[in-house]
Amino acid sequence: MRTANEALLRLEMRLGRLLQTGVISSAVCLAAGLLYWMMRGASPASDTALTLGLILLMATPIVRVLVSLIAYIRMRDWFFVATTVMVFVLLAVTIALALMKPGAA
Repeated sequence: MRTANEALLRLEMRLGRLLQTGVISSAVCLAAGLLYWMMRGASPASDTALTLGLILLMATPIVRVLVSLIAYIRMRDWFFVATTVMVFVLLAVTIALALMKPGAA
């Protein structure tokens, strides 16, 4: 029982660092792109930084689900594996529907 609790604590710490890193990276890219845009106007560099910031922000929860899935598989916690797979499938369907929408991407 002790090792299961330790494994969950490690997972929570890892996920916390992942989310923090994703949000901070996104904020840095968005701030840099916004500052560059304010100083120089619209340019490929500002557009790239802003786009990268938004992609990082949107990718963070998806990466979190994948890291959780791998951790639950390693812990052999099949209930959470199934739950995490369902969440990932819902995310994938949502992204696919958004990309299929006319005028998307």
